[in-house]
Amino acid sequence: MPVPKDSFAFTDSMAGILRLPDETLAMSYIYLNKYLRFQRTSQTQEPLDSYTLSLATLSLASKSTESPRRLSSIILPAHRLLHSSSPTSPPLIVPSPKYDNLRATLVQAELILLRVLGFELRLPSPMEYLHRYLERAMEEVEGVGEDYDAWDREGKEEYGVVDGMMETRVGRMCRERAVEACKDFQLANLFPARTVALGVVYTGLDDRGLRIDVELKEWVKDVGSGKVDTEDLEEVIEILKRI
Repeated sequence: MPVPKDSFAFTDSMAGILRLPDETLAMSYIYLNKYLRFQRTSQTQEPLDSYTLSLATLSLASKSTESPRRLSSIILPAHRLLHSSSPTSPPLIVPSPKYDNLRATLVQAELILLRVLGFELRLPSPMEYLHRYLERAMEEVEGVGEDYDAWDREGKEEYGVVDGMMETRVGRMCRERAVEACKDFQLANLFPARTVALGVVYTGLDDRGLRIDVELKEWVKDVGSGKVDTEDLEEVIEILKRI
């Protein structure tokens, strides 16, 4: 069984094991970075263990993104994953004192995280804006051909039509990049989510060899509806190119 190299790999692996959507994983990283920002200025709070923090962020994010998972469904595979390098390690049993202790630790970590977040779980995420911005960036090209989005599910299945722009290769790349962006401390804490989303679309198109053939300010006004600061976007693009 593969062993996670660090807490980020652990979180990614757990999201896969729990079959959580990208929106949930992205939100968990946003919570993580909000906690890390708080921890930088806190003089009284003992920092949470990185793996406990990962599980707490995933658990809370699963609730806020309407993909809730039971604590037992989180704790059991997490314990196995963290002990996968020790084949002789006995599996965690429910009920058992060890499981009860781990559950209590996770519940306490969730409460600490909730206080840090001010009990506000519905935070802005780049994932909210990604679909809209990508469609706007591509609408002039899409508008001259077949309107595949208007097809019913049966027709899409018969002719092998993917379900929406976000399921195309560029869409999937943008989703992956948006999740990675939420891992970054600066992008998660210092820039509006919509700016990060637009930066993801810009760099995603650029990586696919699609050049923006107008001034950046004009493109931002058109695709971002005038709600994104161009200078902020330039900074976001530079950060995205480094991660």
